[in-house]
This record gives sequence, structure tokens and C-alpha cells, in this order.
Amino acid sequence: MGLTNVLLLSQAAGYSVTIILSLCVMIPMILHESSFHGHCLLFTSGSFVSSDGSFDPSWGSGFYCGFTLFVAIVSLIIALTQLVRTCIFLCRNTDCSFLSAVFEAFLSLLMILLVITSAIFVTRGFSTWCAAMTERFPSCEVSEAMQVKGMPDLDASGFFLEMGTVQFAIWTSLVFWVMIFVLSSRKVFVFHERENIIISMARERMRYAGPSYDSYTDE
Repeated sequence: MGLTNVLLLSQAAGYSVTIILSLCVMIPMILHESSFHGHCLLFTSGSFVSSDGSFDPSWGSGFYCGFTLFVAIVSLIIALTQLVRTCIFLCRNTDCSFLSAVFEAFLSLLMILLVITSAIFVTRGFSTWCAAMTERFPSCEVSEAMQVKGMPDLDASGFFLEMGTVQFAIWTSLVFWVMIFVLSSRKVFVFHERENIIISMARERMRYAGPSYDSYTDE
């Protein structure tokens, strides 16, 4: 098996895992926003009302959950598209062009920036929420039983599992996007190295054929 096939198989594996991880971000995030009636717990703070023990929230911006969901959807689409392309190349025993390899590396680098931004939002935002919860409860996990002031039908029973899953999946996704970027960069290097070899061989042929070529030109 050549180096090209190894790179393609590794990329296909990376894209496959990334698709699964993107779904592990999307589904819990959608369930969370549904349970919280469109509110986002990321960067939400507040205090507990002493009279009834309910939580009076100062809701964080919905941008954070929306951005995380957006990045997961983009990651899913890109990974799925690239997986299909990679499988086609494997079946045909060929590979993409040099420019396509450069584009793949750029695309994976862009996804690294998006995913790490989203991961920071989720981690820091969830920590802000848990800091508010632990003012009354011994841990963030057991605070799922709390009631939100003015929203008796809000179901917070699954937020810890949902956000924990999102947090794990998005950081793991970052690892795989970095791996994909390294593989894409390696492919660019291989293509560039081959191009240099071809140019060097062409120069050597011209050098050896130089005298004959000059004689032909003089005539």
C-alpha cells in the first residue's frame, strides 16, 4: 500500500469519527434548547430565591448555543462531503490535485479555529452556569432538580448529561480536525516534493540534451 493510500485511509477514518462527534454535539444541543424553551444556559448566571428556592436566572446570550450548533452542522457537512470524496479517490485508486490538497488543508485549519472557539464557549459558559448552581447545591450534577423562577414547565433534568456530552464531543472533535489538518499538510508536502522531483528531472534532461539542442538551434 502506497503512502497516498495510507493518507487517504487515515483521512477517511478521521472524517468518519468527526461525523459521529458532530452529531454528538448537535443532538444534545438541540435537546437542551428544546428543554429550556429556547434559552441557553451557557454563561447564564443568577441567584436562588430564598422564599421558594427557585433559581432566578440572568440568561446568557443565545449566540453561544447557536454558534456551537452552527459549528457542529458545518463540521458535519464538511466531514461528510470530504468522506465521500476520499472514498471515491480510494475506489479509483487516485488522489486529488495539488490545489485541492491545499484547499483541504486550509479548510481543516478553518475548522480548527471554529471548533476551538466553540469549545471555549461551551467550557467557560458551562462553568459559569455550574458556579451559579453550586451556590445552593453541593454539585452541578444534582442541581438538575432545581426550578426556574417564572418557568415551572422548564425541564432541567438532563442538562448535565447534555452539556457534558457536548463538551466531550467538541474537544474530541478538535483533536480529529487537528489530525486531519496534519494529514492534509502532509499530502501537500508530498505533492510539492513530487513536483520538485519532476522539475529536477526535467532540468537534468535539458542539461544532458543541452549540446544537441544548441546545435539544432544554430542550424
